[in-house]
Amino acid sequence: MGRLARVALATALSCSLAALAACAPPPQPPPPTTCATDDIGIAAGAPLMYLSDSELDRELDAIRAVGARWLRVDIDWSVIEPNRGQQNWSVPDRVVDRARVRGLEVVGIVAYTPAWARVAGGGDTHGYPADPAAFAGFARQAAQRYSTRVTHWEIWNEPNLTNFFRPRPDVGKYVELLAAAAPAVKSVQPNARILNGGLAPAVDNGSDISPVTYVQQLYARGAHQYFDILSVHPYSYPALPSDASTQSWNTFYRMRLMRDTMVQYGDAATPVWATEFGAPTGTASNAVSTQRQADIIADGIAEARRLGWVQKVFVYSMRDRGTNQADVEQNFGLLYQNFSAKSSRAVVASATSGCAAANDTLESTNTPVDAVW
Repeated sequence: MGRLARVALATALSCSLAALAACAPPPQPPPPTTCATDDIGIAAGAPLMYLSDSELDRELDAIRAVGARWLRVDIDWSVIEPNRGQQNWSVPDRVVDRARVRGLEVVGIVAYTPAWARVAGGGDTHGYPADPAAFAGFARQAAQRYSTRVTHWEIWNEPNLTNFFRPRPDVGKYVELLAAAAPAVKSVQPNARILNGGLAPAVDNGSDISPVTYVQQLYARGAHQYFDILSVHPYSYPALPSDASTQSWNTFYRMRLMRDTMVQYGDAATPVWATEFGAPTGTASNAVSTQRQADIIADGIAEARRLGWVQKVFVYSMRDRGTNQADVEQNFGLLYQNFSAKSSRAVVASATSGCAAANDTLESTNTPVDAVW
């Protein structure tokens, strides 16, 4: 998630559970539904992967009910294979299968490194892989396993930030990973669509790399031959995405500069996906009001549609991850932690008009309340 520390991942489920899951055929998705638009998705974040079955089902139902058609899901190598050669796919299996049953399209994020595969000095799971071929092997396995369930693959997450590409961002090292993983995925899924790792808001400070600079360097290295969609996390809060007066730092507005690079290199046909976008409510110093959150999301969706080349917007996130209003990381949801709706929920439902599930009763049962806490 853009500029956020990741929640510590839970220990992978037992191999016996994985073995049982492997024996059962994956649930089949329902036939596609008629929909006015399919340009809205949800980036739920790592905590979604570890909800109880009942909470997971309820959150996925809420995503479907608001009319979103896409879900961004971690396919975390560090969780699946913490020990070399000992794999347990039960964590992503559960989420992917339950999402597909509800007709949600899944973007799988192939990312994060077990200790045995990590570069020296990589520190935690966000240290990049020491061997691109080993990472590509895992990506190939993921594509094979989900060949009928996931056709869009994002290679890493926020590689322009030190927090997510340790020991520090390195465009050359990232391109090595991308150049190895993308062909590996397409070797088993020739029609798969590849996204680069979503680029987060940042400035060039000798550690992090701004997304504008990063895109320039990707193209200068010829990396655009390996991805089909440019993935960006264009957070703009507290500003509106379309606010030209904030263009010196507003990542949503600055996607225009990234697009200029694409055009310069003859890549105007490649779409841009905003794979994380939103704003936190609460009482933190960088939080916004619930009305401002709704305005930012409404403006972002409208701006993406107006620009034309921003093909999809993934709102981060569906539901708050806690009740501490002072912790910015807990408060990005369209819903409060107790599933009651913020004003932004109605904004997304309106933007996806025609996509919402027939049994969408959330708004009638959970009235948007700004002062629920």
